[in-house]
Amino acid sequence: MQRTRFASLLSRTARQGMIQQQGWMTPMTRPMVVRSLASLTNDQPISAVKVTKHPESPEVAVMTLSQSAFSHDTAKLMIKEWKTMEQDQSVRAVMLKSDLKSIFCAGIDFNEFMKGPESFGNYWRSIREVFDVIYSSRLNTAAAMHGHSLGLGCVLGMACQDRFMVGKTAKPATIGLNEVAVGVPVPHWLVELFAQITSRRHAERLLPLGRILSVQEAVQTGLVDKADFSNQQEMEEFVVRYLVGRNKAPRVAQAETMRVIRLNFLTFFRGSEEEDVATIVKYVQEEEAQSVLKAQIARLAEKSRR
Repeated sequence: MQRTRFASLLSRTARQGMIQQQGWMTPMTRPMVVRSLASLTNDQPISAVKVTKHPESPEVAVMTLSQSAFSHDTAKLMIKEWKTMEQDQSVRAVMLKSDLKSIFCAGIDFNEFMKGPESFGNYWRSIREVFDVIYSSRLNTAAAMHGHSLGLGCVLGMACQDRFMVGKTAKPATIGLNEVAVGVPVPHWLVELFAQITSRRHAERLLPLGRILSVQEAVQTGLVDKADFSNQQEMEEFVVRYLVGRNKAPRVAQAETMRVIRLNFLTFFRGSEEEDVATIVKYVQEEEAQSVLKAQIARLAEKSRR
C-alpha cells in the first residue's frame, strides 16, 4: 500500500510538470549532443560524460554517461562537469542517464583494482567525491537507468533522490551492490545508505550475498521508485516531467529542506573517509579479492576477443 501511494505521488508530480509545459503530450524532442558545460572543444574525442540542457525544459540538465566501466579519468571528469553544472543558477534539476545500449553503468573499471594500493586509494577518493557532489547537490536529481546498474552504477542511482528503470520489456535490466561477489566487502557507508533507502532487513538478506536484483525486485524493496515503462524514451520523458514538477517548489526552501534531510548521513560519510579508504584498500589487496578480480578481468578479455 505504501509503495502504491508513493507511485501515485510520483505520477502526480510528473503531471504537474506536464501542466506547466506546452506540447508534453507529443513525443519528447531528444536532447542534442552538444559540447559539455565544462568547455569541451570540437577537436576532442567523444567525452565519457556529457552535459546538455533539455531543449524544452532548459532548467533540467541531462548528464549522459558514455563509458560502461568507470575509470579514474571518468570519475574526475564527472566531478568537474557536475560542479560546473551546479554553478549554473538557471539549472534546477538534473537527469542522470546513459547512452549505452543496455548498460547504465557497469561499475568500477576492474583495471583500477590492479594498480596498487596508493593508486587505488586515490581512485576511491575520487569515487567518493563523485557520490558526494551528487548526494549533497542543491539540484533535484533523478537517475534514469535504462540498463544494467551494478556496483557503482547502483551507487550513482542511490546518490540521486529518485531512481527509475525500464521494467516492461522482454529483457529487463538488473541492479544491485555486487561487491561481495567480486571478493570485496560492501563499505560501511554504502551498507547504511542501502538500509536507509530499502530497509535494514533487506540489507542483511541481500548485501552479504552480492545479490543482483531484477527490476521488479528492486521496486518491491524500494531501491527503485518506478519502473512501469516500456522503453528508454518513455522513461526519460516521464523523468523530465517529474523533475519539472519538483522544480515548481520554491527554490531556496526546497534545497535547504533536502540539505537537512541528508545532513546526518552526509556528516557520517564525510567523517569516515580515512577509515573507509584504508579499509577498502586493505581488502582489495587480499588474496581472495585479487584472485576473483583477475578471473573477472580474464573473462572480460576473452569475451572481447570473440
